[in-house]
Amino acid sequence: MSEKRKRRYFFHGVMAVSLILFPATNLLAQSDVYFGHPLGSTNILGIYSPLASAAGETILSFPGPYTAFLNPASMTLTSGFNLAVSTRLSHAYARNDYNYDNQLMSYKRTTFYPEFAGLMAGNGKWRIALAYSLPEEYNRPKTLTYDNFEEQDGKLYNFGLSVARKITDKVSIGLSAAYRTGQINHTRYYDSSQENRYWDVDIHSCIFDFGLIWEVNQTVTLGLALRPPYKMTIKYYSYSELLETGDIINTQRIKSSYRFPLVLTASSRIKVLDNLSFFSDISYWDWSSSQTGRDPQLLSEIYTPNPGKDIVKFSGGLDYALKIQSNLENRLHILAGYINDTQIYRSLQGNRVANDYVTFGLGLELKKFQIGASARLPLAAVDEYGHIYSSRFQFGIGLTL
Repeated sequence: MSEKRKRRYFFHGVMAVSLILFPATNLLAQSDVYFGHPLGSTNILGIYSPLASAAGETILSFPGPYTAFLNPASMTLTSGFNLAVSTRLSHAYARNDYNYDNQLMSYKRTTFYPEFAGLMAGNGKWRIALAYSLPEEYNRPKTLTYDNFEEQDGKLYNFGLSVARKITDKVSIGLSAAYRTGQINHTRYYDSSQENRYWDVDIHSCIFDFGLIWEVNQTVTLGLALRPPYKMTIKYYSYSELLETGDIINTQRIKSSYRFPLVLTASSRIKVLDNLSFFSDISYWDWSSSQTGRDPQLLSEIYTPNPGKDIVKFSGGLDYALKIQSNLENRLHILAGYINDTQIYRSLQGNRVANDYVTFGLGLELKKFQIGASARLPLAAVDEYGHIYSSRFQFGIGLTL
C-alpha cells in the first residue's frame, strides 16, 4: 500500500471518530472560514445570565453580576450581596466539505464549559462587581477540506471590574473595565504534500463599558449602554513542519490589531402586572468603522473582514412569575424571547444570513437562592453547505444576601 493511501485511510478513520456531538452558544447559520469565529452570534456584548438569555438576551430582565458588564449602571436595580455562576453546553452541526468520493460530509460537536463566575456588593448608593467569564471559544473537530484536514482549539477569557452609583433616586451611572486574553491554535494536515501547517495566535484587549439607568416610574425602567471601539492586539505566528525530517519552514510572525466597533444599546423594562414583565433591547453596531491593522491579508484568516455596513439588532422577551404556595419569596419564572440579528455571515459561496432566534427557559427563586436554565435556538434551515448551525443551553445558580 502506498504511503499516500495509508495516510488517506488514517485520516478517514480520524474523521469518523471526530464526528461527535456539539451544543454551543446560539442557534444560527455561520461560516466556518475564519479562525476567530466563535460559533455564535457575532453581535453579543458578553455573557448573559441563563434567565436573561431565556428572556431574549435582554439586559434589564435580571440585573446582577452579569449585567455589570453589559450595562454597569443596572447594578443599582438590585441590593445586597449577589453571587452567580453558570455553565454553557453548546451544540453545532455543519454540512461542511467534500470527501475523496465527492460526497458532502457533515460533522457535529459538543462542548461544555463553565462560562461565568461573579459577585456584586453594595454600600449605600455604590455598587461594585468582579467577574470571570468565557465569552468565546473556538474549538473545532478535525474536518475534511477536499484533500486536507483541519482542526482548531482556543478560548477567550474575560476578567472584569465594574462600579456604579445612584445619582438621584431615579438615575444611576456605571463604568466597567475588562481585560480579555486568549489563544487560537489551528492546524492544517496536507494529504498531497509531506508537511503540515500550524498557526498559533495570541489575542489581548482591554474593553470599557458605560451605562445609564432611568427608573421612570414603578412601571417603566429605561437603560442606555455604550461600549466604545476597542483594539484587539494579535500576535500571529505560523509555520510549516516537514513530516519526514521535522524541519520548520515558511515561518511568518507579525504583531498587529483588529478594531472592533462602537456599540450603543437602548434597553427597557415594562412591568405590566405584578407577575408579568416585558423587556427589549435595541443595539447599534458601528461595523463600518472596524479596521484591520498591518498585514490585513493574514489577519483576515482570524476574524471576519468588515461586513461593509452597520448592524441594528433587536431582542425582546417576557417573564411570567408564579407564586409557589402563596409565598412571595418563592417564585417560578416562565421565560421566552426573540432575537433578530441582521449580521451578514460570509462563506466561500457568498453571503448567507441567519436572522432570527427563539429563546426560552425556567427560573426558580427560593427565598435567597436562584436556579435558572435556558435554551437559544435558530429559526433557520439547518442544512446549508458551508455553514455551522449552533445552539446554546445554559444552567446557572445564584445567591442573594
